[in-house]
Amino acid sequence: MSSETSSVKQKFNALLPLLIISVTCVIVIFIVNLITKDKIEINKEKAALAIISEVLPLEYDNDLFTDSIHLDVPDKINNTGSITVYRARLKNQPVAISLMPVIAKGYSGNISLIVGIRYDGAITGIKVLQHNETEGFGDQVHQDKTDWLQSFYNTSISALAEKKWAIRKDDGEFDQLSGATITSRSIINIIYKTLEYYLENQDKFYEN
Repeated sequence: MSSETSSVKQKFNALLPLLIISVTCVIVIFIVNLITKDKIEINKEKAALAIISEVLPLEYDNDLFTDSIHLDVPDKINNTGSITVYRARLKNQPVAISLMPVIAKGYSGNISLIVGIRYDGAITGIKVLQHNETEGFGDQVHQDKTDWLQSFYNTSISALAEKKWAIRKDDGEFDQLSGATITSRSIINIIYKTLEYYLENQDKFYEN
């Protein structure tokens, strides 16, 4: 064996343990990533189901997470032009839907909501998903701060005239958040527009 061949073999033998360790690390990282990815997806699904269920406090027997569709909507509902619709059914009959996210324009930026609507067009629940409102004022819209959003429960266009979808200082039916007139008006406005759009396209929301 030549000295050159012997030198190459020695270098290879010296690098072999490092190569084995590197390959092993890559395999371990790949496996861990697969396991972690599955757990992350499961946790995301559980979190989504939890908040969807909160705005749909009704009896249903289908899987909300799998019985969902993506719809193109006007910018007035979501400025990206798209929402996810989760459908609740009982014995294959439509019960309600939740829309996520519905976007309102708050004082300090967008307010992302999930809105539950019963089949007949009445609100079943509303939750804030994300917002940038000022602490102590507009942030009172969040359900962890006040129960203001509960005042919309069971309201509908058929039960309340359009001009009454406003804060009391504008001759409407709803109280406003303290110190957050713009936020209050924006939320009321987007809820009305969402209900209006739902009634205009009701069948589309339940199509398979």
